[in-house]
Amino acid sequence: MKASKAEPQYIVESDKSGKRAAHKPDELRKLRAVGRSFEQKEMDMPAKSKAQQKAAGAALSAKRGETPKSELKGASKQMVESMSEKQLEEFAATKRKGKPEHVSK
Repeated sequence: MKASKAEPQYIVESDKSGKRAAHKPDELRKLRAVGRSFEQKEMDMPAKSKAQQKAAGAALSAKRGETPKSELKGASKQMVESMSEKQLEEFAATKRKGKPEHVSK
């Protein structure tokens, strides 16, 4: 996060997930102006890697009842419990072309 007095950023904590993210004041105003919550902004993010996109696809299949949840492994097991079907759809729909296989933390 590169905040300064000229360009401040604010840490916003999600009520749903408890995750924190830095946002510029203008972005926060835009979300309020259109009546969107901060949690909804978080959902607009695509998958950042092929592995994340694949895990979201597996979790979405389980969320819809097409695959038993007991067959899920790793990240997909956590995703099915912590994400809505809409969020999973957005991650799973991300194009894989040009994405790295994994993203380092």
